[in-house]
Amino acid sequence: MTLPPPQNPPGYPGAAPWQPGVGPPPPPKKSNTPLIIGLIVGVVLLCVIGLCGGGVVYNLVNDDSPAASPSPSQAGRPSPSDRYSPPAEVPTTEAVLPAPASVGDCITVDKTGDFLGLGNCNGTRGTYRVLSVDRAQGTCSDPDGPWITTDGYRLCLELYLVRNYCYILPTDTEFAVAAPKCKAKGTVHIIDIVRGGSNGDKCTNDYKWNHWYRFLHPTVVYCVMRY
Repeated sequence: MTLPPPQNPPGYPGAAPWQPGVGPPPPPKKSNTPLIIGLIVGVVLLCVIGLCGGGVVYNLVNDDSPAASPSPSQAGRPSPSDRYSPPAEVPTTEAVLPAPASVGDCITVDKTGDFLGLGNCNGTRGTYRVLSVDRAQGTCSDPDGPWITTDGYRLCLELYLVRNYCYILPTDTEFAVAAPKCKAKGTVHIIDIVRGGSNGDKCTNDYKWNHWYRFLHPTVVYCVMRY
């Protein structure tokens, strides 16, 4: 008995094209997806390697440059731009004290001329009136008149006594002061005042007085009861 020749398997040379429903299906076509993915990964790796390589080269170049290689003495020190610079000191000047008195004020002093404070011009406190206040401590308009210095100022003064009050009169070395007690020895009681007078001829006759004193700077005659 003669057997029929075997049929060629699909894909065998000389085999007839496969037809649906006849024999096993042909093998699936190969996909290009793995190849494309591989190419993309390769490109990404090349990019990454290129960037890193560039960074390495940049660092190597900078490390080899003299400016980027600090000397041992400079290692760990901040750059000049990073160092703290304190603000420049602003020069200050000494504050000027206010004047202790104003022109026209009456003041009190002790016998040596030390300033004791402001008084008033009604006789209850004060024996001199301020004619000028000079911060520069220059010469008074009347260089022979009385003056004192206090708090950096020169005060040019005039003797200013008031009727009916008692004083110890000034001398060549001492200033006029209020009498600690009226009618005490060495004190005077002011009875009359003649401004610009030259003697006691114009002293009042309405009240008793026993002595007169003439002062200059300014010129004035005091008619007094001397004790």
